[in-house]
Amino acid sequence: MLNKDNIEIIYDAVDGYASLLYENAKTPYLQGIVEACAAIHAGSVGPEMPEGSRRKAAARLRPVKKIEFQKEEVRKALQLCILKGFKHVRRPNSDMTPDTIGIFAAYLIGRLIPAGPLVLFDPLVGTGNLLVTAANNLDRTTKLYGVEVDLTAYKIAEAMFSMTDAGDDVFCQDTFSFAGVAADVLLTDFPPSRIVDDGAYFPYEVIKHHRANVKDDGWFVGLIENDFFTIPGADAFRTVIHGAWNVVGLVKLPDAMFRGMGKSILIMQNARGGAKAPSKVLLADIPSFEDAEAAARAIQGINIWFTDNLR
Repeated sequence: MLNKDNIEIIYDAVDGYASLLYENAKTPYLQGIVEACAAIHAGSVGPEMPEGSRRKAAARLRPVKKIEFQKEEVRKALQLCILKGFKHVRRPNSDMTPDTIGIFAAYLIGRLIPAGPLVLFDPLVGTGNLLVTAANNLDRTTKLYGVEVDLTAYKIAEAMFSMTDAGDDVFCQDTFSFAGVAADVLLTDFPPSRIVDDGAYFPYEVIKHHRANVKDDGWFVGLIENDFFTIPGADAFRTVIHGAWNVVGLVKLPDAMFRGMGKSILIMQNARGGAKAPSKVLLADIPSFEDAEAAARAIQGINIWFTDNLR
C-alpha cells in the first residue's frame, strides 16, 4: 500500500528544490525538477544551485534521505510536480497520460501476458508517466525503453526513469529514426493528430515503423483517438495492417477524461510469429473510472472475454 506521507515528502523535496532554482537562478521549473531528481539521486546539492540558496536546498533534500520509498510513491510525487510545471509554461495536462490509464494498461498487459519478465517500449514516451505507471503496477521484472523528440519531456522522462530505478534506456531522437528493440509490448499514447499534406497520418506511420521493434507474437497497446478508424485513408491503413497485425480489442475510455476528441485503447498482436486472431474481438466501454460499480461491471466483462478467448 502506498504511503501518502511519503509521496508528500518526495513532492516537497522536489518542488522545494525546483522552486529555489526558479526564484534564485531563473531556472525554468520543469528543468528544476530534473535538477532536483539529480540532486536526490546524488545525495547532495548540485552545482547549479546558487551559493546563497545551498543551505536551504540541502534542508529540502534532507527528509528524503531518511525514508525508503516505493517506486510508485516516487512516480506519483513527480507527476504532481510535473503538472505544476506544466502550469508554469501553460502546457496542457493532456501532454501527460493520467495514471489511471497507466494502471488500466498494466491490467490489460497482465491479462495478455500473464507471467514472465517483460520488455515494454514507448516510442512516444513523453514524460515517461504512462510507461513507468504501467511497469510499477505489474508485479514482475520489467525492462523499459522510451523515445522522445522533445528535449524538455525527454529530460523529465530520463529523471523519471532514474528516480524509479527503471534504467536509462530513454533516447532523445525522432521516433522514426529509432530501431533495435525487441519489445513484448509497445505501449503508447498518441497525441492529437491530423492528416498532413502528403496524406500521412502520424499514428499509422508510427505503428507501421515500429512493428519491427515488437517481438513475434508481441503486443501493441495504444491510446488512439476515436476517429482512428474513420478518418480519410483509414481503409488503406486497414489494408496495411491486415496480415501484419491481429486486431484483438478496442476499449473505449471515459469521454470525461479528455478535453477534445475521446480516446480508446487499441489492442493488436504482431502476426509475424503466426499468432491467430481470436474468433471474437474484445469490444468494451468504460463509462467511468470514478464510478466504481460501473468500472467493475465493464472490467468483469473484459475478464470474461479474456477467459473465453485468450486462455
